Amino acid sequence: MAITEELHRLGNSARRLNSGSDELNRLIERIDQLLGQLMIGLDFVFPRPIEEATAADPNGKRVIELSYVGYMRTQRNYHLAIKTVKVLESKMSLATQSPGEITPLLSAPRRLRYAAVDVLPEVVSGLAAQVDEMVGSLERRCETAASLLHNLEQVAAGGSEDSAARLLVAADQSASRRVIVPGDAVSHHGGAPASDGESSGQWARPAPAGDDGRRTIAMGSDSFKDRGSSS
Repeated sequence: MAITEELHRLGNSARRLNSGSDELNRLIERIDQLLGQLMIGLDFVFPRPIEEATAADPNGKRVIELSYVGYMRTQRNYHLAIKTVKVLESKMSLATQSPGEITPLLSAPRRLRYAAVDVLPEVVSGLAAQVDEMVGSLERRCETAASLLHNLEQVAAGGSEDSAARLLVAADQSASRRVIVPGDAVSHHGGAPASDGESSGQWARPAPAGDDGRRTIAMGSDSFKDRGSSS
């Protein structure tokens, strides 16, 4: 009699379990569909594992299998998924960065689906924070690019002589800072020495054949100083 009652109770519990599991799967599927409609396109892994399992490798070292839930690319699209990583006990801190094996949440074992639902609100919250951070960076970069584009359009149209002058000065200063060593060309803007009044350092060039001295072009002056002529 007792066995019969237990079997009836087991049967009722199994039906409730299967019915509840089907309902939970429908809810997970709908959440996943709505996240997909947002077209986020970013990976997010909740940093706390939802399951840990310990085993030993052939060398007797402990290996820990960690299961994480997150929003990740699986095959061609992004879905709620389970990421499973096997790591040595001493390298657990690197688990979230390891590639691991990714399985769509709806295809994961039942125990992992159940555990994942408990942290889904935190997964969505973490994903939202990551998207907000990305949006802030993107907006700043758009402002930088828009400002640069505006200035370049003015220069290209000839509508801002000051902007063009600034670009030329910046290029000229960059070129004037170049250090020329013996053997290099000593030209400035096309091969000629720097003109009078342009002072930005000194350029040295090797002396002509048969001359033991060294000639230095002093920027800002039209004179040559022959260091070896006085000896």
